[in-house]
Parts: sequence; C-alpha cells; structure tokens
Amino acid sequence: MKNNSKQNTTSMRFFLILAYCITTSLFILPNKSLAEKKTVYVSDIFYVPLRSGNSTKHRIVHRGLKSGTPLTLIESDPETELSRVSTNNGIEGWIQNQYLSDSLVARVQLQKTLAAENNLLRELQARKISEAKLTQELTESNQTLNLLKKHNQTLNADFIKIKKLSANAINLDDNNRKLLQSNEMLKVEIAELQANNSRLSDKSDKEWFLRGALAVFIGAILAIALPRLKIKSRTKEWS
Repeated sequence: MKNNSKQNTTSMRFFLILAYCITTSLFILPNKSLAEKKTVYVSDIFYVPLRSGNSTKHRIVHRGLKSGTPLTLIESDPETELSRVSTNNGIEGWIQNQYLSDSLVARVQLQKTLAAENNLLRELQARKISEAKLTQELTESNQTLNLLKKHNQTLNADFIKIKKLSANAINLDDNNRKLLQSNEMLKVEIAELQANNSRLSDKSDKEWFLRGALAVFIGAILAIALPRLKIKSRTKEWS
C-alpha cells in the first residue's frame, strides 16, 4: 500500500511537472535559457543520477543524489526538461526537472522538524534539570540563611549578656577602686589616730608624773612642816 501511494504521488508530480513544462514552453523560446541561480532540492525518497550533459545519454558524473540534497540551479533546458545544477561540493551536471523542487519534500521537512523538536525537548529537559538544581540550591541557601539567622540571634543574646557582665565588672572595678581609696584613707586616719593617741598617752604620762612629783613634794613639805607646827602648838599650850 505504501509503495502504491508513493508511486501515485510520483506519477501525479510527474504529470504536474510535465503540464508546467508544456505551459511554460508556450510562452518562452525553444532555445536554452539561463535561469537565475537559486537553491533547489532533490524530491522524493530516492537517489537521482547527475549527468555530464543535457540528455539521458550523457555519462553519469554522480550516481546518487539523495532526496532533499540542496543544489544550485545554473540553467534549464525546457526541450530536454533537464537543468544544470551544482552541488555544495562543486560537482556540476544535468538532472531531470521532475526530480527538482523549490522546497524541501515533506519527509525531509518532517525530519528536520522532528530533529528541531527533539533538540527543543532536550533543551527543555536540560533547563528543567537546571531549574530543579537551582530550586534545590535555593532551598538549601534558605535553610542555611535561617540557621545563620538563629545563630546570629544566639550571638546577639550572648553579646547582650557579655555586655551586662562587662558593665557589672566595670561597676565592680569602680566600686573596688573606691573601696581601696576608702581603705587607704581609713589607714591614713587610723595612723593619725594612733599618732594622736600616742601623743595623748605621752602627755598623760607626763601629767601624771608631774602630779606625782608635786604630790611627793607637797608630802615632803607637809612632813617637815607638820612636826614643827605641832611643837609650836604644844609650846603655846605649855606657856
């Protein structure tokens, strides 16, 4: 069935090309004409021979141009229905017009479309994989950021505690310095009090010494004077 459909398609294309050539031959001169250089393609799914001249009797210079092969059209001969073309490799020759088409055959176009679609699918798959990786990296980055935020909060709390302890330590140091100063002042006051106490003790001892000496002196005077007074009083009494 597929072969029949292909043959039918080829036959229809042949008749269409033949009708086109006949119609064209009515309006152009029956001599060879140079055609504008353009890109044409080998039609259908077979290999087309390339000949050295504009007839099927000339020798073959290329035994098989695959369908869909791009060719550069140099000139056309409406009488023989052959065209002179050149390949991308620089090989020139004549080929039957029925095998030429201004556009790619559907099969080749489909293959190119499928290839382009496969490339797009592969690119899309690669982008999906890349997007998945980026999403995973973003998730990991967010998790790391959250951990860093928590760690930062902990560090801030520790810093506040250390700051308070530092403030307390500074206050304690100030209080300690004040206590040391007060202690030194108390030591100085104690030393002054001890010195004053020593001076007062020395003064008191001196006063007691003087008082004792005075008492002894007064006692000695009384010891000397009292007997005399008694003698005098007795003498008076006797007299």
